[in-house]
Amino acid sequence: MNSRTNSAAAAPLWVLQDGSANAQALLQRLQQLGYHVEVIQPAQLLTTEVTVVPLVVIVNETREALLSEWWQQVSSYLRNSALLVSDSQALVQNHAHKFAYVASYHDVDDVLRLKIQLLTNQSCYRQQIVELKQALSWHKARVDREHQLVEHIFQNALSRNYLDYPHVNTYLTPVSKFNGDLCLIAPGPLGNLYMLMADFTGHGLAPATGALPLSQAFFAMSDRGVSVAEMVTEFNFRLNRLLPNDMFCAAILLELSANGERVTYWNGGMPAALVCDQAGTVLRRLDPQHMALGVLDDDDFDSRVTTFRAAPHSSIAMFTDGVIELLGHQQEFLGADALEKMLSQYPNTERFNELVNELEHFRGETPLRDDLSLAILYCRPTGLGEVKPEPDMQSLPFKLTSELHPEQLRSIDPVSNLMAALSQLPLLRRHRTTIYLLLAEAFNNALEHGLLGLDSALKSQPEGFAEYYQQRADRLNALQHGCILVTIELQASTKQLKITVADSGDGFIAPPSEPCVRVATEQSYGRGLELLRQMTTDLQWNQAQREVSFTYSM
Repeated sequence: MNSRTNSAAAAPLWVLQDGSANAQALLQRLQQLGYHVEVIQPAQLLTTEVTVVPLVVIVNETREALLSEWWQQVSSYLRNSALLVSDSQALVQNHAHKFAYVASYHDVDDVLRLKIQLLTNQSCYRQQIVELKQALSWHKARVDREHQLVEHIFQNALSRNYLDYPHVNTYLTPVSKFNGDLCLIAPGPLGNLYMLMADFTGHGLAPATGALPLSQAFFAMSDRGVSVAEMVTEFNFRLNRLLPNDMFCAAILLELSANGERVTYWNGGMPAALVCDQAGTVLRRLDPQHMALGVLDDDDFDSRVTTFRAAPHSSIAMFTDGVIELLGHQQEFLGADALEKMLSQYPNTERFNELVNELEHFRGETPLRDDLSLAILYCRPTGLGEVKPEPDMQSLPFKLTSELHPEQLRSIDPVSNLMAALSQLPLLRRHRTTIYLLLAEAFNNALEHGLLGLDSALKSQPEGFAEYYQQRADRLNALQHGCILVTIELQASTKQLKITVADSGDGFIAPPSEPCVRVATEQSYGRGLELLRQMTTDLQWNQAQREVSFTYSM
């Protein structure tokens, strides 16, 4: 054999032949070309699952009936991996469509070798495809199993979610099996109700895994009746350490009092929730005033909340940006104005299904691009149980004083630490949320305006909130002198808690004629003293001693 013959290099080759002299001659020719020839029977092909070895079919013109018989038996193998060789050009033409390649006895060696090589390559590619399909099937089965496990975990974790609370309507539609949006509802121990709507970046399994620790913290803290400010602080602490840098969680958390009249909320990066009256008129917007969860470190995170009195028969609509960015069947976005109009058309719980139908009609058959979450909370008495007086509601009178210097102000959260101690007393435990809110407002006012000399008017400028809190962090880190004195005194006989917060700075100066000026609620700042005026008595500002004091009646 010459070098060109050796290049065939004992390649495996199956042959299905009719036993004629021409077939025998071609067999010898193929062996001389260097192929390892193996004559087989059709039955052997029936047990072959993968067509790896190329097949040469040799049939004379007089044995065309035999070819038809083989075709009926093993047509799939012949169609994909066989070369038909015959002494008849007519037979080749008649059956060319049934085979991968065709050739004549009279073709030169190079033509035969080329067609067999093409057949071999095709068989190898087909084998690779089969192996890839098997690998993909294995991986798909594994992913499906993992998804089942995660889904089981989530079902258990969210089994306490009170989505069937009678005064809430929800419309929750995920893009994929796992949802990047989260809507959680839980009762508090005092007849109050907590509600969280969150939106993780992205959708699917990755953001859904971030929802697991968030939901666990939410239900655990709801059981203890923790304040909204403390809850979001814990949420941010967990997510800041858990999520990668390109992931965060926009969220709005609110607490509704047992009588359905007082709402306390914190909004970090979510669309403004809408407070509407029973006619659908928007009374106020719960605008986002904070960064999303998981973005800022503990020292930079702002947990301050807003409290307002809900009008009778009002409702609060919360939604993720997937709703206002819903793409309609005419390729236009829904938008905030259109959603607000829909909410005004269907203002009560009896017409919530009509609102959902309107959204579905707007979308039509357009595929979802983001998770949809819409929830409407109706401000009614929660009906979650009367708050029974505790057996021993009398407490010993006490007076607690804490003097805080720059090292404590930088390294700890004074308000949370004070509340942890106060919450141990039965008389104060029921009022934990309100006391936290009042104490936090007075303390932050003393720190930011008294010691740090910050101007809240900065928040009214574009990007003002970010600049304000950047200056807060910088000035606090640079603070070397000064202190804040917090005094909390319980008058047990009258069940009154007196709080005094004084600072040694020279920042904010209240007008002497009216120390607690009413501030327009439309402003994005300055609500702190107005809130103290509304919820406390004996509110006084001592300019000389730079202290604010007030009394809260329980």
